[in-house]
Formats: sequence, C-alpha cells, structure tokens
Amino acid sequence: MTRQTPSHVVGESAGPWTSPFSDSAEFYDALYTVERDYAAQATRLVELVRAALPGAVTLLDVACGTGLHIEQLRQHYHCEGVDASVEMLRIARRRNPGLRFHLGDMRSFATGRRYDVVTCLFSSITYARDLPGLQRTAQTFAAHLVPNGICLVEPFIPYERWVDLPTGDLRTVNLPHLTVAMVDRAQRRGRSVLREVAYAVATPNGIRQVLERHTFGLFSANDYVDAFGSAGFEVTFDSEGFDSARGLYVARLRSAGESA
Repeated sequence: MTRQTPSHVVGESAGPWTSPFSDSAEFYDALYTVERDYAAQATRLVELVRAALPGAVTLLDVACGTGLHIEQLRQHYHCEGVDASVEMLRIARRRNPGLRFHLGDMRSFATGRRYDVVTCLFSSITYARDLPGLQRTAQTFAAHLVPNGICLVEPFIPYERWVDLPTGDLRTVNLPHLTVAMVDRAQRRGRSVLREVAYAVATPNGIRQVLERHTFGLFSANDYVDAFGSAGFEVTFDSEGFDSARGLYVARLRSAGESA
C-alpha cells in the first residue's frame, strides 16, 4: 500500500489541483443524477413560482452546471443559465441547444437582462464564499430581476449544523463505458470549508486521476435573510424544499417605493 504524501492532505498548499468542475465536468452528471430527481424538482419549483408570481415567463438559473434543471424548466419558461465553469457550460449548451448561457461569477455576473425568476439550486449559493460575497450575490440577483420578481435559493447545511467527517465521503458509479470513484474530505476553517476531492476514472481509453480543491462558505439562516433583505427582497423559508435538511428560500424583490 502506498503511503499518502502530505501534499494530498487537507490544509496543505501543494498538490496537482485542478479548478473546480473543470476536468470533472464530463462525469459530473453520472455521479449526481442518481441522487437528484431533476424532473420532480422542476415540477416543485414551477408550483412555487406559480403561487408567488403567476404569469412568470423568463427564468435565469445561476450556477446552472450542466443544464439539467434548465432541461426541465425550459418546458415552462424562456430560460438562460450562468455558471463559472467553461466546461460545465459546454455541456449545458449541448444539452439545451438554442438557449443562452453566460460565463460568470454569481457575485458579479451581468447578462444585460432582467428576468421574472432567478434560481440558484443544489446549494451552489455556498460558492459566494463569505458574508460579503453572499451580500454581493443577493445584490446581483436583485439587479437581474424585474420588480416583484422571484428568487429561489437552495441553501447549504447551516453554519451551526456543520460537522467535519474525519475520513470524508465516498461516491461511486459504474456504467458500461465509465467507472468513477470519488472520495472527498472537507474541513471547516472558521466560516469557510476547504473541500478536497479525488476522482479515479476508468474509461475504454484508460485510467486517470483528477484532484480538485473547493473553498466555500457556511452561512446561518440569519445570514441569508439579512443578505437578501438588504438587497431589497422579502424572504420566506420553505422548510421542505427539495431536501428537508436544507430547505429553500423564496424571495420576492420589492418594487420601487415599497417599504420593507
């Protein structure tokens, strides 16, 4: 058995790390579609939007990834997507031909348009990274909504409930032309989490390894409410959401002159 070198231990700076979701984008869907019912989530989201904003037509999905939610939502709305990964967007465009996708950071993107609905799902909001980033993200979402527009955000595990797992987690998938084993380990550093992910990937062309390092923020319920409230939103929390461990924030952008 080969002894693990220090460069592969959480907290060390060395290591052949790749950017998040760059080399792993091609097998991301294989790993995660087994635990997420995108069609059911889209149906639930449409119900929430219809209740909050009947007649909504346009939707922007922030941190859209490979476009699996948009593939479902485009049946109900004119959809566009934003993501920080070139590789993820390449897959999203292939999956959703004819739709507009934008490369950008959730804290500062600009599409030049306003939408009836903005979504940020699968706990991607954690990539706002810190409280100032969360506040900028809420302001950016507000800048892309029409008055009374709706923002739906699926939060990550609340700050106060985070627990480090000593040996991380393991996820595997075995398909006819693709086998992936993913192991990750995440440790809190104050209000941030450093997550390191190692993938072993086997295809007909051979076996390779991909290593990624992610840094994301941990936020409390008050952090979300304060950030979106400061950006002009009226916020409610759906404790069920898609996952009762996380819930879903539904925020309406107040119109000009409307008091908080």
